[in-house]
Amino acid sequence: MSSVIQNLLSLVHRRDGVHPVAMLGLDNGGKTTLVYLLKLGQIIQTIPSMGFNVEVVDAPVSGRKSFKMLLWDLGIGCGRMFYARLVRNYMKNIDAVIWVVDASDEGRLEESVEALEEIILPGDPEEVDKSIPLLILANKSDLPKAMSLDRIHMAFSKFGSGRLLGVSKTAITPDTLADTGLPEAFGWLQLVWHISRPNREKGITSATKADENAAMTKVNHQMSDLRTQQNKLVEKLESWLTRIENDVDSEEFLEKFYSFSLPAWDHYTHIRIAYVLLKKFGRKEGKDKIFNGLETYITTSPQTKGRSFHVTMTYFWIQIVHFGIRNMPDIPQSSASLLPSGPLPEVITITHQDFPRFLLINPHVADGNLWSEYYTKDVLMSQKAKNEMVLPDKKPLPSLVIRDTIKSLGKDVK
Repeated sequence: MSSVIQNLLSLVHRRDGVHPVAMLGLDNGGKTTLVYLLKLGQIIQTIPSMGFNVEVVDAPVSGRKSFKMLLWDLGIGCGRMFYARLVRNYMKNIDAVIWVVDASDEGRLEESVEALEEIILPGDPEEVDKSIPLLILANKSDLPKAMSLDRIHMAFSKFGSGRLLGVSKTAITPDTLADTGLPEAFGWLQLVWHISRPNREKGITSATKADENAAMTKVNHQMSDLRTQQNKLVEKLESWLTRIENDVDSEEFLEKFYSFSLPAWDHYTHIRIAYVLLKKFGRKEGKDKIFNGLETYITTSPQTKGRSFHVTMTYFWIQIVHFGIRNMPDIPQSSASLLPSGPLPEVITITHQDFPRFLLINPHVADGNLWSEYYTKDVLMSQKAKNEMVLPDKKPLPSLVIRDTIKSLGKDVK
């Protein structure tokens, strides 16, 4: 990965005294439910995750002090190929992997094993850090017809070669948190993290002493390999993060938007327009500025010759970007100095690191065809959809009501 991406990942991942842990697995396994059970102490109705849910949690541990983790719940909504390619890059900054399996769905067990294999058993042995512990959570083990722990352990046994591997049962309908099986699972994880720590620190020390030119050669080699892979979305995310590093700041970007002098009129530009205006002015005022600004730009600028304003498409991306903004975790302590001191200003100041951080948490926004997950082409490209807002005909848009409920409950328990 390029240095800009690696630096951003380090900023978002690392917090003093907190272990960054990736929680992975197929869709509908219960990852997000587990995250907010740990965060809030209760079962919260969730929806399939887009991008990442990032929360600091005090994981219960049997008979010992709780294990503080920065949990990255990674949604698989963008497809397994994209998921595997992207996650391998994020895993360079974590202390452990938790893989959640739906123990009640034997029909997808093989698929779950294959998905994990794509992530942690890639072709290049140098990409595999076997010092990272792997915890398999057999979730929903309290449901009828759930698979036995031995059955799941056998299915994932191939990942135990040279690696600390644990398999634990977890329940989704507990009377208390102690009944979930999570304290025992995290007790194992806490123990093996201390065992694996010397090996990880040794690797970090070796990396810091490596010759800079050799390190850069390896990075360039990895970049070359990445570009030969068939996943174009990963390449797009990487190019966007590099592009924003060399782009103007948010205020100058808006000035260029209002003066019809943006350097390009593409998907990156549209997403950044939506992000800056929604972040700066909020949902209500920001939405109006996006609609009015885009319509005016399209009718005025020679850049957009032959283009027409599309009401439903515009509303779709506003909803996706706004959902992503609401999904952002609190800013890490290491970047607190970027915020202004004293009372918060009436108009929010957006730093140059805010947008790339948003992209890292919500990589799905780089997919210009994301609308096809919600609309059929016939509906979205209809004249009616261009002239007025038309609801999706495949599945509902992400619900801000559920996300806001989780946020408010999180504030109540702090």
